[in-house]
Amino acid sequence: MLTGLCETVLTRLPRDFVRIQIQPAELSLPTDAFFPARGQYLADPFLSLLDQNAPRGEHGLALVNLDLFVSRLNFIFGVAQFGGNALVALPRLSPVFYGLPEDSEIYFQRVAKETLHELGHVFGLGHCRRFCVMRFSNCLDDTDDKPDSYCPNCLAELER
Repeated sequence: MLTGLCETVLTRLPRDFVRIQIQPAELSLPTDAFFPARGQYLADPFLSLLDQNAPRGEHGLALVNLDLFVSRLNFIFGVAQFGGNALVALPRLSPVFYGLPEDSEIYFQRVAKETLHELGHVFGLGHCRRFCVMRFSNCLDDTDDKPDSYCPNCLAELER
């Protein structure tokens, strides 16, 4: 999946915009991230861990196979720091999470969209109201309904 994800990101971002280097690494779980009452992990400690492990002057993206949340939302598909790093939480993007049969194509599309969305935030984009990957996803239908590309306005912002 990583190779396909990198290819998708490279084809959707402006030419020569980004260099992608895959450095698979398993990072230890932050000890302060798990909230037993929710059965979920707070995303902030994972971003801090990524900050400590991403090479200086570069941005990191972590695919996290855990159900994440932030203080103001019940769950997240991903989160990013403007100018920093990003996380994509994988479980809720999978049909299996909802008791449906595995569908690797739909799963990949969702992961790709959320990756592009979070990378857009890393590179300075806010949420967009157009037919764009930068539309906010409040639920999985929102993710499924948005495209896997940036609208002309967001693409122009990235090119600046």
